[in-house]
Amino acid sequence: MNIVEVTRFGGPEVLQVRQAAPVSDGAGEVVIGVSAVDVMSLDAQLRTGWGREWFGTEPPYVPGTGVAGVVLATGAGVDASWAGRRVAAFLPGGGGYAERAVAPLATTVVVPDSLGLAEAAALVQVGPAALSLVAAAELKPGSRVLVTGAGGALGLALVELAVRAGAHVVAAAHGAAKRERALELGAASAVDYTALTGAVDSPAPTAAVGYSARTAAVDEPVGAATGTARLPDGFDVVFDGVGGQVGADAFALARRGGVVFAYGVPSGGFAAVSPEEAGRRGVRLVGVEQVQFGEEEFHRLATATMSAGITPSIGLAVPLDQAHLAHAALEARALVGKAVLLTTSRAVRYSEYGAADVLRVDEVPIPVPGPGQVRVAVRAAGVNAVDWKIRSGMFGAPLEGPAGTGIEFSGVVEAAGAGVSGVRAGQEVVGRGTGALADHVLAVPDDLAPKPEGLTHVEAAALPVAVETARRALGLLEPVAGQTLLIHAAAGGVGLAAAQLAIGAGLRVIGTASEANHDYLRGLGVRPVGYGDGLEERIGERVDLVLDASGREVVEASVRLTGDPGKVVSVADPGAGRYGARFTSGSDDPTPLHEISGHIGRVRLPIAAEYPLEEAAAAHRHSENGHLLGKIVVNAEARVPR
Repeated sequence: MNIVEVTRFGGPEVLQVRQAAPVSDGAGEVVIGVSAVDVMSLDAQLRTGWGREWFGTEPPYVPGTGVAGVVLATGAGVDASWAGRRVAAFLPGGGGYAERAVAPLATTVVVPDSLGLAEAAALVQVGPAALSLVAAAELKPGSRVLVTGAGGALGLALVELAVRAGAHVVAAAHGAAKRERALELGAASAVDYTALTGAVDSPAPTAAVGYSARTAAVDEPVGAATGTARLPDGFDVVFDGVGGQVGADAFALARRGGVVFAYGVPSGGFAAVSPEEAGRRGVRLVGVEQVQFGEEEFHRLATATMSAGITPSIGLAVPLDQAHLAHAALEARALVGKAVLLTTSRAVRYSEYGAADVLRVDEVPIPVPGPGQVRVAVRAAGVNAVDWKIRSGMFGAPLEGPAGTGIEFSGVVEAAGAGVSGVRAGQEVVGRGTGALADHVLAVPDDLAPKPEGLTHVEAAALPVAVETARRALGLLEPVAGQTLLIHAAAGGVGLAAAQLAIGAGLRVIGTASEANHDYLRGLGVRPVGYGDGLEERIGERVDLVLDASGREVVEASVRLTGDPGKVVSVADPGAGRYGARFTSGSDDPTPLHEISGHIGRVRLPIAAEYPLEEAAAAHRHSENGHLLGKIVVNAEARVPR
């Protein structure tokens, strides 16, 4: 099995993928097929060699204390019914950065079907700490609460739970994105740390991580920033997830009779507050003990977490072999919420031909690029008519096991196989690849092109197939500036791409489309005409070239309009040849995307509809209904951001 090992103390680069013998369970333990791993700030701190005197860590070792996955085997004394259950677990001895892990049953809890495994991994250590802190705070409606480190996973959970309890919450965090996230979860206001003292910029501390006991960590370091806001005269409760000077400043804002929970140290140490000072001011001071749990208490709180409705805040989710990126993101201090490692990813698949209902979302191993291949983390994938035609069995090829769907995507390059050059990790690309409706897809470099600047991944995912198809068809027509081109289904993806490319080349374009889309076409410079009988009369003129993207038995009329079947190309009617016209299919001789990247960058398509990956079947149904303006796109980021 694959593991990620700290090979020596140092930077993120010391995390290396290794092969290890499969783990085995002991009495009272279960073997978990890991799907997701919680990455804590503590993991990154220990990797540097910090805390050796307390934790006894010595390389080589496998980090990770929180995982989620499926039980593969059970040890002595464990009911066999646990096998196959979706679970989350705390691993007292670490070892979570792996494809399989061993956990005590006492620290293993069932994950409900309504919660994804990545989300469960993100909550399994944060949730118990948050529930424990909020319960101890005894919040009441109207309580004034300050949360420092409010952009980290624990801080965000505290914001949400405190708001739910009716408290007036002020979130303190460094960075606009972190403060915005706290506001989204209900904080009344969000401020930078300078607002706690009114100080101007101060240097960021060198410590990048914090530890808040064996089952919870604070993922939010303090940094320099500007920005102030008016704060309440005093806080009833302070949740300090930062420590150091920020913690001391937060303590100073607690009112007499209030309580300060000082559990965070990402600034390099706990809040510089003595119990004597707390007593003098009449403030109850609670330390890290509030987030330290025995097995029984952890199990109770973790079980409650899975059904508590806490919003998982995942700022980064990357494959296991990219653990170094997760650590680097934590140390960069810009991550909102949790970092999570994945050993499996979601893929939309089907095992039999049929209606859209045959589609399902499976958890599958993250693909490993072979020689000449690139793995791309999919951010969005386009839906094309060919997808549901294949799914319905229209092309008749027998299925040999589960099949994926989708052939175009936009995403980020993660890894490359042997022999690949000219492609770098982190590069944003659009591309073609089988099974694109997934979290990850394999592709070859020839079928990748740079994502056009200024476009979201959803917008970019609509382009590869439409632009390549339009460019290929226009190439067969050999248009000349000044000619008139008729495009059937001009409001669809291929039609709109062809219209923009043709107008850019100096052609005059007529396009058939539903009446509802005529204004949009006019805005592009296309003369729109309606579908149906009497088309030739409505057009009322001879046209030089025809591109059929509709497949609605329009080839014969198109030949009459041009007077030459050689001037008609269809991308949608395989029977075009019976009228002497040509049919071109992307499966015959597709143009490598890297050769037409300039054309891709010049086209913009409207998004007819956007669906999350879990609603791929609805996306297919929508595509089958037709009459779209633009493209349907599936957003793979809707649930778990990267």
